[in-house]
Amino acid sequence: MILKKGLQVKTSLLALALLALTLLIGGCGYRPLAKRGPLDEANGVNVVMFVNQSYRPGVSELLARNLVDELALRSGGKVLPDDQAQLELTGTVLSYTLVPISYTKLDTIREYKSVLAVQATLLERQTRKVLWKGDLTEEQAFPVNPNIALQQNSEQAAIAKACRRLSQEIWRKIGERF
Repeated sequence: MILKKGLQVKTSLLALALLALTLLIGGCGYRPLAKRGPLDEANGVNVVMFVNQSYRPGVSELLARNLVDELALRSGGKVLPDDQAQLELTGTVLSYTLVPISYTKLDTIREYKSVLAVQATLLERQTRKVLWKGDLTEEQAFPVNPNIALQQNSEQAAIAKACRRLSQEIWRKIGERF
């Protein structure tokens, strides 16, 4: 009788341990990442330099670098040259504007907001079929500085931050389509 009771306790403990292990492994919330994104079905994407219709030089180059970095990071390096990629990301920098957003008590500008508007298009390279197209706007505030070099550095940093966020937003919007 004691032997039978000891065997039941060991069996119960083993069953409880197996249940706990199953719950621990299966219930922790970790799941394999399901590949779901704009570049999963294609071998890669080519980022074509955006046309710059704004008065600010260098914006399209900065945006292109950010797009290449973002797409390479998010897709596992699927940014390829034109002759190898199945997809193509093109676009236009529609505008760049500076808007004063705050003033001092002497009515001089204290802070600007840089506003960058772009239109981006993801195409299948061979068929030229549009997979996604969108207009996006991003803005970033920066302080006024009496030193013109520091003022230009602040503006350039604001543009870079806006380009980085635009790249992230383009990736997110492309992924919504899939």
